[in-house]
Amino acid sequence: MVKRIFQLIFIMLILLSLVLSLSPASDSVPMIWNDKVIHSMSYFALMMTLDFSWRSGKQMITKSMLVLFYSGLIEYGQSFVPGREMSLADLMANAMGVLIFLLLVPVLKQNGIYGYLKLT
Repeated sequence: MVKRIFQLIFIMLILLSLVLSLSPASDSVPMIWNDKVIHSMSYFALMMTLDFSWRSGKQMITKSMLVLFYSGLIEYGQSFVPGREMSLADLMANAMGVLIFLLLVPVLKQNGIYGYLKLT
């Protein structure tokens, strides 16, 4: 049951990131936080929900590559959207979010989070 919830959240985050990333830029929306922090947090959340949804704690390289490939596709897609552009800095911020999650995986395993959430 918990995995299903994380799967639903993962799909919702993918759809939300698609809509927000591929919509034309608007100057009327104020930036509350640094853009790169938002990128890192978003891709941390994507990586976490993907891991918690499918084979938790396993196949981390494959999952990381999928999330980073998605990140690259989104950035490439932004080059076709008015007011947006492909950004290496955004790609690096996205990768940082994935890396932070990967660094936390041993802590999650050691503290029994996977078992507690019945993810394994």
